[in-house]
Amino acid sequence: MKYYEKVTGNGKKSIASDDDIPLEKWLVCYRNPASKRHPGGSVFIRQFYAAGFYEAYDTVLTYAENMNMEVMWFREKRSCEPFLNYDIPELESLCTYCNKKFNDLEPMPCAHEGCMAEFCSRQCMENHLSLRHKVRGKSVHI
Repeated sequence: MKYYEKVTGNGKKSIASDDDIPLEKWLVCYRNPASKRHPGGSVFIRQFYAAGFYEAYDTVLTYAENMNMEVMWFREKRSCEPFLNYDIPELESLCTYCNKKFNDLEPMPCAHEGCMAEFCSRQCMENHLSLRHKVRGKSVHI
């Protein structure tokens, strides 16, 4: 299941209500000033889904801060005519435990209440739970 599909408890897709905001595909262009391959900094484009401008803005800046990147621009993909027919890679996430980039649409959230950590695998989440929250064994249902 992709995160932009609304699914009911019985596993079937539901009809969107009036309160649901449709997700748009956005493009963002970043510059990595600390690139080892390109002395002037490498430039790359990624795509992601967001419900509106402010959610897209938050996603773009959060990624830039976490990865130490500079934002060059971001726009809705439908308004970027030169990129409409291109398959652009998705925006990556950073695993809280192992610090690896991963490209899942739905990162695995921490099972501990109030923790905002996201993980690339169940193993990273279990390691985080045992180190950070002192949870051992099967006391937390994962």
